Amino acid sequence: MRFISFEPFKQDYKKDKILTYNFMALLGAVFFLFFALDFYIPILPFYVLAVGGGEAAVGLLMGIFTFCSVILRPFQGRDLNRRGRKRLIVMGISLYALAGLGLLLLPSLPLVFLFRAIQGFGWGAFLLSFNTLTLDLAPPGRSGEALGLMGMAPPLSLAIAPILGEQIRISTDGNYPLLFFIASAAAILALIMALLVQEPLRDKSVDHGNPLFSRKVLLPSLIIFFMTFNLGCILTFLPLLGEVRDIRAVGSFFTIFALTAMVFRPLFGRISDRVGRSKVFIPALMVASAGLIMIALATDAVQLVTSAFIIGAGFGSAHSSVMAMAADRLPVMERGVGMATFTGAFDLGIVAGASIIGILLNWFSFTAVFFLCALVMFFPVIIIPLKNHIRLGSS
Repeated sequence: MRFISFEPFKQDYKKDKILTYNFMALLGAVFFLFFALDFYIPILPFYVLAVGGGEAAVGLLMGIFTFCSVILRPFQGRDLNRRGRKRLIVMGISLYALAGLGLLLLPSLPLVFLFRAIQGFGWGAFLLSFNTLTLDLAPPGRSGEALGLMGMAPPLSLAIAPILGEQIRISTDGNYPLLFFIASAAAILALIMALLVQEPLRDKSVDHGNPLFSRKVLLPSLIIFFMTFNLGCILTFLPLLGEVRDIRAVGSFFTIFALTAMVFRPLFGRISDRVGRSKVFIPALMVASAGLIMIALATDAVQLVTSAFIIGAGFGSAHSSVMAMAADRLPVMERGVGMATFTGAFDLGIVAGASIIGILLNWFSFTAVFFLCALVMFFPVIIIPLKNHIRLGSS
């Protein structure tokens, strides 16, 4: 049975097909590794408490994972063309899977921090390389559609994995070996799918120097930073808002948000290919901003779930077009550094949102901070008119 050949890729590419063998294999790898990530969401905090940690340790664990995922990404992006996208994907998934097996076999609080740090390094490599390879696999003029289709995997995982993990944790009374086995099995499936992907040939003879940062994608990176600033706030503090206001629909919020984003990403990624990026993401961010205002004012489950749909529609529509905007500015040989800059801004936005909003909650109410988030989501509407006056890189 033949798994790897350049010829099928070339034929599919000439026919402008997106859903090729390689694309579907990569889509499977992305889904399974995001599943392995999201499955930990309702598990790790309780596991940390079970092995002797406290609430501060839970927060520190998240910080270490994110820090390790970002710290090496500029260097990985610089070397992505020379070493290849697939090699970095396989390395990233392998690190994540091996550290997951460590969590399964060696239950100890210090080792939990070590293994999550290793998973962070692997996650950063994977996140950068799969986004870049998606662009390589996209037919000319259809990068937004390709990114939108690939972008269906993360929200689908978010809609399934946390609920499944929570139900298994409760029904088994905290059987953590079983839970870590499931997460590790998902990561191994991701590795198998990644090994089946055939990376397209590229010209590696062009030397663009050794930059660690791409100014060409500064504008879309700023936009995604503002977007994920609000995502960090939602992921971190929405459960607390639900508890304070006695709204028992936070789990439903994340499911509706994820499913809505999954539907809107490919649809509006394709639309942005036709009508232009800013004509999609500017209205979409205004919609998401309205959803954040609804969270600020929510007093019952219906309002919270409605806000999930509105934010999911806005965020999902904007995400594909903003990422495609970054891709539009990058020659093939500069995609590694460019996507490292863009995905780094994505993660830093989440960290900034969780950290800054956490500080502000010492003095302000949930209503006030979510109104602030709605304003932050609106910032790109101000930035875009200024781009003709401030040089943010080539367009």
